Amino acid sequence: MPTIKFTKLFINGEFVDSVSGKTIETTDPRNGEVIAKVAEGGKEDVDLAVKAARAAFDHGPWPRMSGFVCA
Repeated sequence: MPTIKFTKLFINGEFVDSVSGKTIETTDPRNGEVIAKVAEGGKEDVDLAVKAARAAFDHGPWPRMSGFVCA
């Protein structure tokens, strides 16, 4: 039996559980075994990610970087 991996959301530079704590199971299609549990992101998680992205853009180096550097 394989080891089940747990994957969190990556928000604001950190791996975090979803606000709801819910997960989605990923199964191996060959045998139906659960191989991973992934944090199920919801509206609240999206709101947190957007807020973090906005703060990073407003207060980080992004606005001053050229398109060439960002790409």
